[in-house]
Amino acid sequence: ESGWGVGATYVTSAGDTAVTIGAGLADSEAKDVDNDVDGSNGFHVGFSAVTGDLTVAAAYANGDKIIPTGEKAIYDNTVTKVGVKYVAGDVTLSAGMTTAEGDDGTLTAAGGSNDSQDITELGISYAVASGVTANLGFKDIDAQGEGVADTTGGSSWYVGATMSF
Repeated sequence: ESGWGVGATYVTSAGDTAVTIGAGLADSEAKDVDNDVDGSNGFHVGFSAVTGDLTVAAAYANGDKIIPTGEKAIYDNTVTKVGVKYVAGDVTLSAGMTTAEGDDGTLTAAGGSNDSQDITELGISYAVASGVTANLGFKDIDAQGEGVADTTGGSSWYVGATMSF
């Protein structure tokens, strides 16, 4: 077995904006009982920018896994996330989007079958009193399994409160 990983973070400012950029890379290999090599690798990159009460962030990741025996499969997965948050006094507004896709095809067949999921989230919170926050949120999930729309998606609302003592 062998594996390695490396990552870096860079923090700077551009005028009134604090900027953070991060990235990482990893790879591993392991021999199975038949001396075939299973491998995994991946990378990610992301950034955030904060200007006063506004925060914007985005990230991307990709990873692969190869299994040459047994199920003889290759997995290729990607995830992209984007979010924004704005604080105006006692009110915080937020929005985020995630899109993910995975290809879990076999090594013995051409192509693969795509699984995907797209998530959209919106939220608002209001600081009612010290330690008490009212929350309202919306989430929509659109999912596909094996390239066909599946029933794990849908939309939901959240109304609640958080309290800290």
